[in-house]
Amino acid sequence: MNAPTKPAKNRPQIIYGEHQEPLYAVVPFDEYQALLEADGRVTLPHDVVVLMVEKELSPMAAWRKYRGFSQAQLAEKLGVTQGAVAQAERLGNKPHIETLRAWAEVLDCEVAQLTEPA
Repeated sequence: MNAPTKPAKNRPQIIYGEHQEPLYAVVPFDEYQALLEADGRVTLPHDVVVLMVEKELSPMAAWRKYRGFSQAQLAEKLGVTQGAVAQAERLGNKPHIETLRAWAEVLDCEVAQLTEPA
């Protein structure tokens, strides 16, 4: 791959493939973080979105399935009943922030990723 050895100030370094097609852009870390936080939008893994759309699941249920947990397994990790997990997963449900934080920790995601879009 051909790449400039030193990027111009405030310009991304472009890494090209064998046919001179751009493959990657190396940007300063603060710009990368800004891109991740762009407009406060919440992003979701494609597989989570597919579960939400195709199976008509809430974000909480989709994340649970995405991480490979049954309701009973997640309930055990959270220290609640399987019924509590089922209730929290219902579409339109508005769980308490403490519930969302506990789920986010177990499911390794952000609290905002567990709530339904406004």
